[in-house]
Parts: sequence; structure tokens; C-alpha cells
Amino acid sequence: MRRSLFACGALAGVCVAAACSQGQRANVGVTEPIQVSGGQFISGPLPGAPAVDGGGELDGGAAGPLSVEEVTFNNVNVIPGASGKSFGGVVTSDAVAVGVRLADLGSGYWVVPVAGRDTQVANASDFAFNASFDIDDPPGPRPLSIVAIDASGNAGTQVDTELCLEWRIPDNNHTCVPSNPVPAVVFSLQWDANFDVDLHVITPDGTDVNPKTNPLAVPVDAGEPPASDPKIDRDSLENCVPDGWRQEDLVFPDYPATGPYDIYADPFAACGQAAVRFVLTIYEAGSDGNLHATFTQAGELLANAQTGGGSTGLFIAEKQFN
Repeated sequence: MRRSLFACGALAGVCVAAACSQGQRANVGVTEPIQVSGGQFISGPLPGAPAVDGGGELDGGAAGPLSVEEVTFNNVNVIPGASGKSFGGVVTSDAVAVGVRLADLGSGYWVVPVAGRDTQVANASDFAFNASFDIDDPPGPRPLSIVAIDASGNAGTQVDTELCLEWRIPDNNHTCVPSNPVPAVVFSLQWDANFDVDLHVITPDGTDVNPKTNPLAVPVDAGEPPASDPKIDRDSLENCVPDGWRQEDLVFPDYPATGPYDIYADPFAACGQAAVRFVLTIYEAGSDGNLHATFTQAGELLANAQTGGGSTGLFIAEKQFN
């Protein structure tokens, strides 16, 4: 497949990849479901022939001209909002760049120049890039499509490498591995600015479960807590360091002990923000084996109410388990 391509300056002198034949201009793609560091974003469909069945099964050298021969990365699972995930691979030596797109999402694709000739594989070149994923990417299996592009703008056959976008709500990776059982209950606190908000839950026995001083609902004297013990998964924005999450979750793998659970949002530190809006959602396992939202409450915290850990913060709701 042939396209009119243009991306000279942005790709260090490599002239490839931008569909400008109709006056279309490249943009930075900051709202795209995937962002590729150092890549050029091009609006429109990924060039090249669609991936054939088994397009992710690469044969390491038997591919034809202008082909992606190998794609490498560490983990098939991706968390929406994550940044800096590394990808690499090998293309035939007639390629000067690769095009990259998260299949069926977004309005275009990214172009990245190859890094140079491969020292281990004859007549081949290496490519590498780091990718970030948008926080709103829908969870579930999602191919990453990659295609080799030559200096004249020709594109080969796309290769689909299977990824799975995890659900940001901790579901024991059930979204990607449906045989994994979901937790019984999850209290999830999310917010919209880089403000150090802490989830506090007062359990029926009076324990204050929170990420700063006591993330475990059941104290453990030594070693790792049992996997079945409820706990908070992270201290997001600790020391005001952005972590891409702005979310804390208290996860109950098994059904919680009987009694009331009081839930608070603590504005621990404003981190230079004037205010922050939050949403508390309670998820419970349904008879279908999936997590379902059973309660939602939104609110706002102001910088002048920051506590520094001196209190549990703003009371949101009480959840009763029988």
C-alpha cells in the first residue's frame, strides 16, 4: 500500500509517515489512547495491508520484504494511565520507520524511525519506542498494530501484537484473565488533580485503615499479609509526587466482617492545588462473577482544609455489611 508521507524534521531527518496529500497536518496526539515518546502523530488509518490471521505470531526472519519480523516487550498487561512502557523489535532492512496504533482506538497512528542495522540478524534493522496509555482507555484485550514503512512511503503488512488493558479498579486481573475470581468488595476513591488525598476507612472494630499509617485492615506481626486480608493498594501522590493514579482502593478479597464501615476522604496535602474533586465508588461482586458499582458519592476538598494527617478528613458515607 502506498501513501503520501511527510515527517522530515520531527523524525531526525527521516522522511516518512504523514498523510499530507490532502493538506492534512500532523499534530502531537496528546489526547490519543496511546502516546509514543519521540514519535510523529499522523491522523488517519494505519497504512499497510491489514494483519493476516495469526498476525502476532512472528517467524523471526522468514518474513517477506518490508516486514516486521519481531516485537518484544515485558508484559502483555497494560494499565490505562501508565507511562514509559518499552517496546522494541526487528524489521527488514528496507524499512526506515514503523507505524504504531492501538487497534480500533483513536484518530491516527504514530511513526518512529528505526534505530539502525541489527547486529545479530542479517538484512534487518532494530526499532524501539516508549509508549504511554490514556487513563480513559477501555479495559480488555486490545491489539497493538505495527507496520514497517520504507523511505518512499510504502507500508508492508501490519502485525497485531496482543495486549490487554487492565481495569483500573483492582479486580484480580479478571478483565484480562476471566478465570481469576474478582474481590468480594472494593472501596475506590478517585480524584481529578495532583492533590494528596487519602482514603480512610474505619472498620467495625474501630481500626483506621489508611495508606499513610495502616494500609492493612488486619495487623500482621511479621512477613507478608495473607492474600485474603483486606488492604489499601497504594498511597497515591505520596509526598506530592505524581504517580499517574490519583486513586486509592481498599480491596476485600473475601466478604467483609459484619458491621458498619465509615469512609472518609482526607485532604492530607494540597500540593499547590486550590481544590480537588473526588468520587467514591463501592464495587461488589455479582452473581455473574464480575464487579458492579453499588454506591457512588462525589465531593470536593479545598486546600485550606488540608490536614497533614491530623484527622480522617471529610466523612463521605457509611457502608453496612450484614
